[in-house]
Amino acid sequence: MTFVGKILVIVILAFALFFLALSTVVFTASTNWKDAHAEVTKKRDELQTQLGAAQNDLNAQKATYDKEVADRDAQIAALNAEVTNLNTTMQTLQADITSLRTQVEESQRTTQTQVQLAQAASQEAAQLREQFQAAQKVANDYAAQQSALNEKIFTLDRQLATATQNNQDLRAAVEDYQNYLESRGLPSDRTQVQQAARGTVVSPDVEGRVNRVARDFIEISIGSDDGVITGQEYYIFRTGDAPQYIGKIQVTLTEPDRSVARVVESYLGRKVKEGDVVAAKIQPRS
Repeated sequence: MTFVGKILVIVILAFALFFLALSTVVFTASTNWKDAHAEVTKKRDELQTQLGAAQNDLNAQKATYDKEVADRDAQIAALNAEVTNLNTTMQTLQADITSLRTQVEESQRTTQTQVQLAQAASQEAAQLREQFQAAQKVANDYAAQQSALNEKIFTLDRQLATATQNNQDLRAAVEDYQNYLESRGLPSDRTQVQQAARGTVVSPDVEGRVNRVARDFIEISIGSDDGVITGQEYYIFRTGDAPQYIGKIQVTLTEPDRSVARVVESYLGRKVKEGDVVAAKIQPRS
């Protein structure tokens, strides 16, 4: 039975005592007062006994209730303390969650940046790989070309060595031929030799001057004693601060110390003058 039910029982007993007293009053009016009083006294004692038992039970129930209330208050206090601790823990956890969320967002931004950098680095690596492959191909081609060039250089070196040896041999042979021709009184100049081979009259290696000029004929200071013969050709040029090539002459008449020649080529219409230089080997200058 609950505490409220026990209270209701006590209230009912109180009402029963009241109605008993009321009935006693009514009964006394029509019955014997002594018997009625005894009966009422007996019933009162019984009711008091029941009331005492109910009061004791009520006190016991109240003590139990008070103990339960005290235990419940203690539990509530403990629960309130636990709730306070939980609230504090929740606040701490909430702060940690906020901090972690901030760190996660920062990490996500950093990760996204790193991913973008990684993608850019990957693209750059792909480009570098392609460039490396292209460079490696060029290097391979260059190595192949280098190998071919090395072989060609080796061949050319051998050819150069052979050509150098041949050149030395030819130079030695030419020198021997020149010595031989000079020992026989023959011209050794290459141009003169070529002219002689073609049947052209070769002029000796002499030099003179123009003595006189008469229209197309001129007199020069070298003659037969110098090896000059009819048909030979000589160059005319003028020395000084501004050297000039004048033209070419051909010998028509010779004497021991002089000769007569005619102009066969005039360079830029220049005229031969007295004192101009006459030579066979010296090339014209302008």
